[in-house]
Amino acid sequence: MRIGFIDSGVGGLSILAAVRAKVPAHYIYVMDNQYLPYGEKSEAFIQARLAQLSALLVEQGAELIVIACNTATTQAVASLRQQFEVPFVGTVPAIKPAAAKYCQSGFTVMATPATCRSSYLRGLITEFAPDCVVETAGSSELVRLAELKVWYQQDVSSAVAAELSRLGLQQQPPAALVLGCTHFPFLTAELAACLPDTVFLDTADAIARRVQALATVGGNVTHASEEYRHSYISSGALDERQRVRVTELGFDQYQHWSKPATTI
Repeated sequence: MRIGFIDSGVGGLSILAAVRAKVPAHYIYVMDNQYLPYGEKSEAFIQARLAQLSALLVEQGAELIVIACNTATTQAVASLRQQFEVPFVGTVPAIKPAAAKYCQSGFTVMATPATCRSSYLRGLITEFAPDCVVETAGSSELVRLAELKVWYQQDVSSAVAAELSRLGLQQQPPAALVLGCTHFPFLTAELAACLPDTVFLDTADAIARRVQALATVGGNVTHASEEYRHSYISSGALDERQRVRVTELGFDQYQHWSKPATTI
């Protein structure tokens, strides 16, 4: 089976890792770094761009597509499901489990600015946490810092602390922090150092279980003993260090796909 992933950067790799642990398959990861971060783009742009990238994955043989980005999911997954026949698995903030455990104390959703202002997120809060105190904290800087850490192994701890302070989270640490961007799990160590008493929630395992269920229903799961290959596609050119990291991250093939967005 071929499974496609889409994100504007490396954040989706946190979802891919969880899925790979449960579902042996051929993986195609599309990183739209030409337009990183999605959290600063309009809904119309994201919908049009995700349609382009989904078409690319279908051309590459993807039988299931994971939108490994909270922002892209909240803005575009509904329209994608209307345009394509392949199943889509989206990534949404863990509002439901957070509300089940931390409604009384309240919790904070930390995500990109686009996700924080989205009607999709407001709908999740209305549906699953109507009686909870839910705060939001929007940050594109943490996306940038996660990219630096993953690609170049930079020490970003002081910069993460400064951003959390700017967001007011160090001054008033939440009981629970929903990581509403797939980049943020890569910063768990830095976040925990600043917020030692805060519980962090993400949805990687839940997404992996959903992909596993869909792959099993499709009946086309690659057997663990079968040789399978993983492809990495970026819309923006990678430097030499990044090209090396692609191999270190477990990908066999790399492709630069530079087609620009149809609308900006």
